[in-house]
Amino acid sequence: MRRRSLLTLALTAGSAVGASLVSGRARAVPAVGDDASLMGPFRLELLHRQRIDAPGLGLDEPSGLTLNADGTALYTVSDDTRTIFCMDLKGEVLAGESFPLNANDLEGIALSADGKRLLAVHEETNAVISIDLARRRELRRQPLAGMDNYAGIARHFPARPDNKGLEGITVNTRNQRVFVVKEGSPGLLIELDPSCRTILSSRLLTAENGFSHPKLEQRKLDFSGLSYDSQRDTIWIASDKGRCLFHYDWTRDRVLQRLDLLFNDGGETRRVRKAEGIAVDPQRGRVYVVSDRDAELYVFKLHG
Repeated sequence: MRRRSLLTLALTAGSAVGASLVSGRARAVPAVGDDASLMGPFRLELLHRQRIDAPGLGLDEPSGLTLNADGTALYTVSDDTRTIFCMDLKGEVLAGESFPLNANDLEGIALSADGKRLLAVHEETNAVISIDLARRRELRRQPLAGMDNYAGIARHFPARPDNKGLEGITVNTRNQRVFVVKEGSPGLLIELDPSCRTILSSRLLTAENGFSHPKLEQRKLDFSGLSYDSQRDTIWIASDKGRCLFHYDWTRDRVLQRLDLLFNDGGETRRVRKAEGIAVDPQRGRVYVVSDRDAELYVFKLHG
């Protein structure tokens, strides 16, 4: 998210018990209980931490993260720089694999299921940008407001942007559908068809389905990054202000676990500040996180 001011049916959750619509039918979503219910099987261990804002690169505010097709490198964006950055898995920028793009204010990035395109979200216009990797150029830009079924979620997007627009994007590699997340006011997870022309469904991210933090007021909880877990068919959602990850089951509409982004720094336990991009590699058991504030890459081992 930027420090300055600046997707014929949508599925929304809004009642006290988390009622939502699925294909036109009401469905009750059980409320999540106290904080202990979010204690799950996973834990994170920091393996590596690396500053990535080398002088002259313009990678000062990394926001968004995704693995390349074979999991050997990472793509990220900086919301004030018109560049797609490529890094190795330790955070060293690969100049030959990075390239300029005629767009700034990019907040999230994902790789298409076929590995041929990058998808990015443009916060100011709430648009999804498709980028041809081979040709290194923009193919199409599609605002949410121009997608089919936008009327079902339009009320969550004010006519005058409030700097609470799209922040993250990821792709379900099992069915090629795309997910984008609205940062807050309210937090909203939106499912798109593979072409990003139709809004298929959406979910409000609330305490009723498990999105809460014991040290943060509910209204302040935000959502800043997404990564689809192909091994578990789940979604990992980063929170900037929560300084944590939520492991979320879209099918059951509930958080399975919250993991605080903690690491040891000279004997002191600290939290990752402004975690704005996440990429999960379930096969290798790695979680990659970028900090917007500190311009750092954190590499965690995912135990469990």
